[in-house]
Amino acid sequence: MSSSNSSRTSFGLSGFADNLMGTCLGVHLFLFYTDVVGLAPLWVSAGLAIALGWDAVASVLMGRISDRTRSVFGRRRPYVLAGALPVALAFLALLCPPAELHGHALAVWFTISLVVLFTARTMVQVPVLSLLPELGKTADERTGLAARREQLGNVGDLVGLLLPIAILMAMGAADEGADVSLARRGFGTAGAILAILAFAALVLTWVGTKEDTNVPAPREIPMREVVRALSDNAPFRALLGAGALGAVALAFVNALVLYVLEHVMHESDPAIHLGAFVLNAVAAIASYPIWTRVVARFGKAHAFRMGLATSALAFGSVFLVGPGDHVALALVMIFSGIANVGFWMLLSALTADVTDLDARRHGERREGLFAGFAAFTKKLAVAGASAGVGVGLTLIGYEEHVAPSAEVVFGLKLLFAVPTTLLVLAALWIFRRYDSDRTEDAAAALVHDAIEA
Repeated sequence: MSSSNSSRTSFGLSGFADNLMGTCLGVHLFLFYTDVVGLAPLWVSAGLAIALGWDAVASVLMGRISDRTRSVFGRRRPYVLAGALPVALAFLALLCPPAELHGHALAVWFTISLVVLFTARTMVQVPVLSLLPELGKTADERTGLAARREQLGNVGDLVGLLLPIAILMAMGAADEGADVSLARRGFGTAGAILAILAFAALVLTWVGTKEDTNVPAPREIPMREVVRALSDNAPFRALLGAGALGAVALAFVNALVLYVLEHVMHESDPAIHLGAFVLNAVAAIASYPIWTRVVARFGKAHAFRMGLATSALAFGSVFLVGPGDHVALALVMIFSGIANVGFWMLLSALTADVTDLDARRHGERREGLFAGFAAFTKKLAVAGASAGVGVGLTLIGYEEHVAPSAEVVFGLKLLFAVPTTLLVLAALWIFRRYDSDRTEDAAAALVHDAIEA
């Protein structure tokens, strides 16, 4: 089946829901739990590492379950509806920790809430991503679907980033000397609104997408043979490695961006934060026609490389900003918003392409496994980044509620720029083995076979 504009939008709303929650947590979670709730950075890192480690395993399991599911609604869509409410409730619990919890008890609440949330998100998002190769048969359709999902995802980024800030400002929780309990209530209110929005978006994804209910079930084969088949897919290996390393770099940046604004630029004014994030998200949303033309001109693989390379330039720009450098900050946020689109948009489209190579070779549609293994590697990578942020902050001497020294501020810059740039360079090196000719030939052959049938 080919994708209509309405099905692209419905599919894209899953990206809105995912980014709404993911970006809110990626930007605000560390600061919320360390500076508002009072949990030590190492506890936050430990909880994230545990939850993401489990989530990585759950992604592979969900991929296999999705491939084997048979229902009147298809293989993927039932899980979108079933997971919508658990996702919303777990997200709300994470941003509303009981005020009486402290220390170990608070760390347990944090970790359990994360585990439940990530499991529910995986239950939804792995099947959704597995739909992309089926909704879009041609390269242009897949690029359009991936672009719509990432574009609406950027709208989710904007809402997830800014709604907590706007609510904190409206409540006076961001004022100097404000009681920390105001900030807790502000984040709780934001969590409730965001949870409702995510639930509604996932329900609309379920309503507005269709799938073929007659796809034959893949053969029952041991997991080791599945892993061997995937490891024999050289383009998939290259994409998997590059995508994981790029995801680590971007997760690192997301977790540190507020620390940079607060301590490198000395900007505690939420209005400045608000403006910076708006510029970043608006630039990203506006850049999709540019990246679509880049894909048409150079192909998906080269566009993916461009996205990685320009992201690395954005990371290093932290050394160009300082106290009061608002123009430089605006330019950096605009550039980084445009750069990141090339990575995320093309990662989804390329993952859909490598499934065709597997289907052509083995005669089975196993999109769930590919989506699951892609999520597995990415989530392990993000778990490593989450642990690295906490360890890095500890190593440079950062302490919550203590004004950082000049040495700590310089350490923040190094954390933001050096590991992330090295990761992107490693991703580019791994991606050199991606063979776009093989994946494109396989996709064309499958379209031809479908027409002939």
